[in-house]
Amino acid sequence: MAKNKDSVGCWNSREIIDTPPTEIVEENVFIDENFLKNKELIRIDLNLIQFPIFSKNTHRKVNQIVKYYFNKSRDTYITVTPQAGDYIPGEMEEKVFIALMQLMKEREMRRKIIISSVDLRDKLKMKTGAYLEILSKALSRLSSTNYTFKNTLYSSEIKGVLERKIETSIFNITTISLNEKKNIRYREIYKDKRIKVIYEIEFSEHFYNNSATRFVMKSYDMLKVA
Repeated sequence: MAKNKDSVGCWNSREIIDTPPTEIVEENVFIDENFLKNKELIRIDLNLIQFPIFSKNTHRKVNQIVKYYFNKSRDTYITVTPQAGDYIPGEMEEKVFIALMQLMKEREMRRKIIISSVDLRDKLKMKTGAYLEILSKALSRLSSTNYTFKNTLYSSEIKGVLERKIETSIFNITTISLNEKKNIRYREIYKDKRIKVIYEIEFSEHFYNNSATRFVMKSYDMLKVA
């Protein structure tokens, strides 16, 4: 804790938060480059490829950036960068994302959806009473993580991979308190007085229009059938 004297002679304190230094981890992910270059193959088989949007590593570190390379020339990659002082998304965030995809599908695949933590809790079949804190943290991590796609983001418009570097988050999120009078109109959507907070989620253009949501949604449907 550092202290200093202000211009009127009063002492105040500044809290210095010590966070670990940024670390970049590089991983090679081997995928047949035909999938990334041949538009016809991509159109048919893209959903067979699971890009590492979420980490399976149970030993993730704070401020750890992970860069996945998909070819030997290292010009095809995905970089996942967490918010300062946080981790990249993991398995919990993946589950929340898949639940969001299902909720989006139920809402006619609208880019912007309004949900409550109860909606997510029910989709995830969570039993813990701490679900609000867990889901709030997962949503924050999903919205604050930055993804860089280089020659890896599929475009449904051109029916192929965008051959450029794109930086994007998954979605933007607005937390809405139902206790505030200005938000009273949302009570028409959520009449349950026990629900105090809801979330307005707007997916980024690239995640909404391109491969990410479609891929995860198909994966979810396949899991239901299995």
